[in-house]
Amino acid sequence: MSVRLRVQLEGALQALCALFVVSLGLAAGSQWPWNISTGRNMRWAALVELLVVAIALLVFSRRGRVEMRIPALLAGFLAVGLMSTTWSADAGLTLARLVSVAAVFVIAAALALLAAARRDLVELVLVALVTGVVVLALLGLVNLLVDRSNAIVPATTQSGARYNGIGANPNTMAILIALALPAVVWGVLAARTRARRGVALSVLALLVGSLVASGSRGALVGALVGTVVFAFASVQDRSRRFAIAGAAVAIFAVSVATLEVPQRAATNPVRPFDIVPPATPPLSPRDVQPRLPLESEVGLPSVGDAPFVRSLFTSSGRVDAMRGALGQALERPLLGYGFGTEERVFIDRYYLHYSDRPENSYLGTMLQVGIVGLGLLLALLGAIVVRSRFAADGPSAACGGAVACGLVLAVGQSYLTSVGSPAMAPFWFCAALLVGATSAQQRKRLDEREGDEREIEPAQRHAEPGLNMVRGEDRGIRSEKHDQAATRSAARHGED
Repeated sequence: MSVRLRVQLEGALQALCALFVVSLGLAAGSQWPWNISTGRNMRWAALVELLVVAIALLVFSRRGRVEMRIPALLAGFLAVGLMSTTWSADAGLTLARLVSVAAVFVIAAALALLAAARRDLVELVLVALVTGVVVLALLGLVNLLVDRSNAIVPATTQSGARYNGIGANPNTMAILIALALPAVVWGVLAARTRARRGVALSVLALLVGSLVASGSRGALVGALVGTVVFAFASVQDRSRRFAIAGAAVAIFAVSVATLEVPQRAATNPVRPFDIVPPATPPLSPRDVQPRLPLESEVGLPSVGDAPFVRSLFTSSGRVDAMRGALGQALERPLLGYGFGTEERVFIDRYYLHYSDRPENSYLGTMLQVGIVGLGLLLALLGAIVVRSRFAADGPSAACGGAVACGLVLAVGQSYLTSVGSPAMAPFWFCAALLVGATSAQQRKRLDEREGDEREIEPAQRHAEPGLNMVRGEDRGIRSEKHDQAATRSAARHGED
C-alpha cells in the first residue's frame, strides 16, 4: 500500500509541477481572462496543492540528507524577511509575499531531501518543468495565429518587432525558456530511440526559435552559459564536451545576428482604443508633470536630439535604473525597506526604462532587506554553486546549467524572490534538485572510499605477521652487527 501511495504521489507531484509552471505563465501573460482572473487564482491553488503533495511524499518516502549549511542560510534569509515586517513600508504586503516565497522554499527543500535519497526523482521533476514550458511556448504560437497584434510587439523608432507569445513583454517567457534549455539538451543527448530524439529536437527547435524571436539578449546569454555549464558537467569525453559547447556558441552567434534582422519603424505605432482618456490638466501653473513627466525625467531627449536606437550593446535604460536603485538602497543600507516592497520603493524616473522594478535581482534584494539579506542570499547561492562540482550525470548537470543560467538572468531581471515571475519557482526547484542529487553523489563517493579502505585493512592485517617477522630478523641482524663492531673495538683498545 505504501508503494502504491508513493507512486500516486509522485505522479501528482509531476503533474502539479507542470500545472504550476503553466499557471505562472498565464498569470504573467497578456491574454485576458487567462491572466488576471483565471491564471492568478490558478497559480495560488496549484502552489498550495504542490506544497501539500511535496510534504506528503516526503512523509511517505525514503528521504536523504543534505548539508545543513544550506537550510541554515535559507532559514536565515526568511527570518530577515519576517523581521522586516516591523520596519516595512507595507507590512501587509511584506507578510503576504513572504508566505508565498516560504511556500516555494519549503517545496524546494522537500525536493532536495527526496532527490538525496532517489536520484530518479530529479529526472521526473525536470520532465514536468520542461513540459510546462513547452505548453506555454505552444500557447504562444496559438496566440500568434489567433491574435498576431497581441503576440508581437510592433516595431518602433527605437527597435524592431519582437515576439511576445503570451507574455506580458518579450522577456517574460524568454527567461523561463532559457532556464529549461539545459534540460532539453540533456533530453536530446539521452534519447535512445529515433522517435524520442526527434521529439527532443523538435522541442529544442521550438524553444530556441521562441527565444531568438523574443529578442531578449539577457536570456540568450543565460541560455548559452547554462548549456556550456551542462556540457562540461555531464559529458566525460573531452572531444564531445567541446563539440556540445561549440554548437551552443555557434547557435548563440547565429541568434545574435538574427536580432538585427527586424527593421525599425519610421514612426511609432498608435494602438486604437475604444475609450480615449482625457488629458490630465495641470494641478497648478507650476506643475511641470505634463511637460516633464517624473517617469521620464532622467534621459528625456530635448527638441532636436537624435532619437534613441536600441542595439546589441545599449542598456535600454537598465544601467541608469540600477544606479538609481543602488542610490536608494544606500539610504537604508543595512536592512532595507521591507521584503516584497521592491516595486513600491523603487521610483522609475528614467526615460528609457519601462518597469516598476530596477530589473536586477541582487539590487532588488538589497532594496528589500539590505546588505544583511543580500549577503545571506549570495551565501545561499554560493553554497548551491559549490555543490555543482559533484554533478555526475545528465539530470543533475542539467540542474547545474539551469542554476548558472538563472544567476546570469538575475543581473537583468528582478525575479529571484518574486513568486509571480514565471522563472522564480523553476529556478529554485532546479537548485534544490541539484543540492539533493549532488548530496547523494558525494555520499556515494564517501561510501566507496570507505569500502576501499575496508578492503585494504584485512590485507594489511594478513601481512602484519610477515612484516613483524621481517622487522624482527632485521633487528636481529642489526644487533649482531653491533656486537661484532663492539668486539673489534674492544680488541683494538686492548692491543693499544
